[in-house]
Order: sequence, then C-alpha cells, then structure tokens
Amino acid sequence: MAISYENVIYDRVIESLSSIIANEFSIPINYDAHEGNQSFLITPVSDDLNELLTTAQVRDYIVNVSYQVDLSGNYTKLTLKQVSEIAERVKRLIYNNRNYTVSGVRQFNNAVVESIEYSRDEDNPDLVLAILSVNVSVMEVIG
Repeated sequence: MAISYENVIYDRVIESLSSIIANEFSIPINYDAHEGNQSFLITPVSDDLNELLTTAQVRDYIVNVSYQVDLSGNYTKLTLKQVSEIAERVKRLIYNNRNYTVSGVRQFNNAVVESIEYSRDEDNPDLVLAILSVNVSVMEVIG
C-alpha cells in the first residue's frame, strides 16, 4: 500500500520563501548556483523534529537564502551598503511574513533570520555574499 505524504520542505518552505522574495525583488532566484551580476540562491540545510503529537508533528527547517553580487573589481563602502541593504530588507521581509499563510492555509510559523554571514568569495574577490540562515516551524498533520 502506498503511503500518503507531503514534501513539506519544498512545498511549504522553499516555495513560500521564493514567493515572498520574488514579490519584493526583481532579482533572479536560483536553486543550484548563483548566476548573473546578482542573484538569490535558496538552499535547504536541515529538517529537525521539534515535537511529536498524536496526529501531527512540528518540524523546524533551516534554509539558507544567499544574496550574491558581482562587483567587477569595485569593492567600496557603497558595496557594503548595497549588500547589507538587501540583507536587511530580506530580514525584515521574513519578519513581516513570519507566520505565512496562502489562501487560508498556514505554510509555516515563527520564521526568523537567525544569522547573516557576509563574505567575499575566496576564488573571486569580485563576488560579495550575504548568507541568511532562516529558521521556520511547520506543523504537519498526519492522518
């Protein structure tokens, strides 16, 4: 007998985060590698059981949302401002959508940007990154 299940991390978390970001920015969103002079990259990191209930489970998911910009050799104070502006805007966007619902169906709860890591690519110093670690909780009813 085939089991019934939902691909929660993809359907509720990754697709929802993509939708939230795409509605705010006109920057491409990718899933395998950064492309072009700037882009977002969404990468699942972990799926942890938070609570097991009789007919449901609450799971915590961590997803990295990475923003990359190619500076073409022009790394300045304004570059830092540009990258941090995007990171701060995404952080506020996720906070504003921390309990995200689509068509009356809750997709995730308690979304929070736990950390932001800023860096320059070691192999190509023209590339500057802001990597946001996003944690969300999802209650999945099993029945």
